[in-house]
Amino acid sequence: MKKIEAQKLKKLMDDIYYRPFANVVHFSDEDIGLSTELAHYCTQKEYSYQLNTPDEAFAAEAKAAFGELPSAKAFKMPLSRPKFRIAGKEYEYFILTLEIDASERTLFLRKAHDIIRSHGKIVIFIPKGDRTLQDQWIADLEETLFVATSVLEGIFDHYDIILSTKMHGWGESR
Repeated sequence: MKKIEAQKLKKLMDDIYYRPFANVVHFSDEDIGLSTELAHYCTQKEYSYQLNTPDEAFAAEAKAAFGELPSAKAFKMPLSRPKFRIAGKEYEYFILTLEIDASERTLFLRKAHDIIRSHGKIVIFIPKGDRTLQDQWIADLEETLFVATSVLEGIFDHYDIILSTKMHGWGESR
């Protein structure tokens, strides 16, 4: 995965979120620089930041990089885990920079849906200009009860963003 420009991500977050406090969860398995920038950004904004990664070495590296930041945590979290919820916590932002295999995407999104607050956003990074992958993600988001999905292009050099919202009470029960 190519590097994501941290400053542009912080600008995007400023543009799409308007509340004074937020819980942010980020699923990633690389780019410690981006994770560290997000941890500092969240600390500055008085948000909580949690990095979840299936990679044990990356989790250890992130814990060391976050140092004494009071609101930043890193956890090793296998994607095979039955649920992503830890201690009942829900999130306003769910950032995904981890590649998810197409065969696992629907299950992953269902587990993500369970930990996102009503009106919370999922922010998915996909390779720039990949219309087929965009369409697949959008279909999977709709299937897993996310709404108001849009694609943001031209913000990042190597990625497009799929932005979608969890709305309480929308869709059929699973």
